[in-house]
Amino acid sequence: MGLSFAIPIDVALDVANQLREEGYVSRGWLGVSIQPVSKDLAEAFGMEQAEGALIAQVEPGSPGTEGGLKAGDVILEVNGQEVDHSTTLPRLIGETAPGEDVDLSVLRDGQQETITVEVGEWPDAGPGQSDGDPVRLGIAVQPLNDMEKRR
Repeated sequence: MGLSFAIPIDVALDVANQLREEGYVSRGWLGVSIQPVSKDLAEAFGMEQAEGALIAQVEPGSPGTEGGLKAGDVILEVNGQEVDHSTTLPRLIGETAPGEDVDLSVLRDGQQETITVEVGEWPDAGPGQSDGDPVRLGIAVQPLNDMEKRR
């Protein structure tokens, strides 16, 4: 049995261009943990259908905190683009350049409002990210000593 996946060509081209021009890939970041809006949650929020991305947690000091997002908010649109499912939000924010403002249509306490947030840069992005953390990629390497070489 094989395993495969596809990356949309516009995403692949964007990544290739960023690597060529900047040497690293920069992705937008809000600093929120999200979850899907189930039918039960939609009903509890007074929504006609289950859509959007429910904010479960906002990281302290993140762009989401700075912009005024709160746990319990449901993000329905990003710059007028519908967030039909929670998986749509990371793609829309990731495609946004760090430093750009996004207008988020948010359902909060039964009222829809627009909140403008300046998108941050994904914390692991940027040139020179070798900050001395040996397990940055989940692995640690070191030169072999003589005894290890003999084994």
